[in-house]
Amino acid sequence: MLGGCGESFDQIINADLPPKKTDDFGQADDYYEKFYKEMSNRAVLRKGTTEIRALDSLPKDTAGNVNWTAAVVSGYINPKGSLEAGVEEEPPLHLNIFIEAKVPLMANVMFPHSIHTYWLSCNNCHPKIFIPEAGANPITMDEIFKGQWCGRCHGKVAFTFWPRENCVRCHIILKG
Repeated sequence: MLGGCGESFDQIINADLPPKKTDDFGQADDYYEKFYKEMSNRAVLRKGTTEIRALDSLPKDTAGNVNWTAAVVSGYINPKGSLEAGVEEEPPLHLNIFIEAKVPLMANVMFPHSIHTYWLSCNNCHPKIFIPEAGANPITMDEIFKGQWCGRCHGKVAFTFWPRENCVRCHIILKG
C-alpha cells in the first residue's frame, strides 16, 4: 500500500497527528494488538503530508535506526495508503502466524500481518515471495540473510537483523 521506497519523506508522513512521547510498548503480543487496534480505530488510516525534515525525533531501534512501527503506534507519523488520489484505504489484516525456529535454543517467531499490511498490500508478498499456505514456505535464516523471504525488505528498507539485539524483534515466543 505504501507508494514506494524512493518517495520523498513529505509525501509519506502526516503532520496532523501530534507526536506522543511514549516508548513503553509492553509485551510483543500487546504491541501487535495495540498496533492493530490503533490502526483499525482510526477514521482515516493514513492521509496528508508534513513539514518534518529529519528523522532525529522518531523512535529508534537498538541499532539507532528508525523504528517505523513504533513511530506509527506512538503517533509520530501517519503514512498515506497510496500516493494516488482517491485510492480506498485497506485496513490492516489482523492475523498472526506462528513460525517455529529450527534452532533449538532460538525463540520462535510470531509474524504479525497487521504491521506488514499497514505498509504493504498482500500482493507485495503473496504469492511471489510467500505461498499463503501453512507449511509451504521452508524459511531459513541463511536464506533471509541472502535476501530471500523476509530478507527481501528486512536489512534493506525495513529493520536489519543485526545487531543481535534485533533478533527479538521477530523471535519473541520462547520454546517450552
